[in-house]
Amino acid sequence: MNNQTFRIILIMALILTGLSGCLTRPPQVQLPVITEKTADLTITLKPLSYDELKERHGSNRRDKLNPFIDYPGQVPQRRIIVFDAEFSTEESTILFNIRDIKLAIGDETGKAASIEYLIRLWDVYNNKTAFSKTIPDKARRYMLPREFTVKPGENIAGYLVFAEPFPKIGGEGLLTIPVTTDSGDTGTIEIKIDFDSNEGTEEETENTGIFAEEGA
Repeated sequence: MNNQTFRIILIMALILTGLSGCLTRPPQVQLPVITEKTADLTITLKPLSYDELKERHGSNRRDKLNPFIDYPGQVPQRRIIVFDAEFSTEESTILFNIRDIKLAIGDETGKAASIEYLIRLWDVYNNKTAFSKTIPDKARRYMLPREFTVKPGENIAGYLVFAEPFPKIGGEGLLTIPVTTDSGDTGTIEIKIDFDSNEGTEEETENTGIFAEEGA
C-alpha cells in the first residue's frame, strides 16, 4: 500500500468516526419549563430537546437544514442548547444584550449565540449550496436579536441559543443574565439548571444588583 492510498483510507476513517459520533445519541432527558420571577421581571425558558428541534425545523437534509442541532462532520464539535424564551415585565423597561448572557456547564462557559454567530458556524457546511439561505432565514426568524428591550405589556420571545464545546450530555448548568433598566440600574439573574434531571432544581439563585434580595 503506497502512502497516498494510506492517507485516503485514514481520512475516510476519521470522517466515518465523526459521523458515527454525531449519529449515535444517548437517551434524552426532557427538562421542565423554567420560570424565574424577580421583582417585576418574568423570564420563562422552555428547554428544547434534539428530537423536538428536529420535529420543528428538520433534520439537516437538503431543504430541511436545521441551524439548531449539530451536524455531521462539525469541527470543532459543539453542543447546541436551545431555550424557547419569553421575557415580560410589569412596570420596568429592561434592556438585554444577548452576548452578555452566559451559560456554564462543568468547566466550560460560553456566551449566548447571536444570529450572526450561529450563521457563521454553518458557513463551511452550508456555503454555496442550493439551500444556502435556509440556515440564515431560520436563525433570523426564530432567534432573539442581539439587543432587545422589554417593556410593560410588550413581551419579547425567541430562541436563546448556546453553541459551545460543553460536555456532550448532562451536567450542572448556571445561566447568568445581566440586565440594565432604562434608568441605568443594573442587576444579574442567575438560574441553576440540572441537565441530568427532568425534575428541575430546588437550589437558590444568587441574583445581584437591582435583583438582590432585600436584607441580603
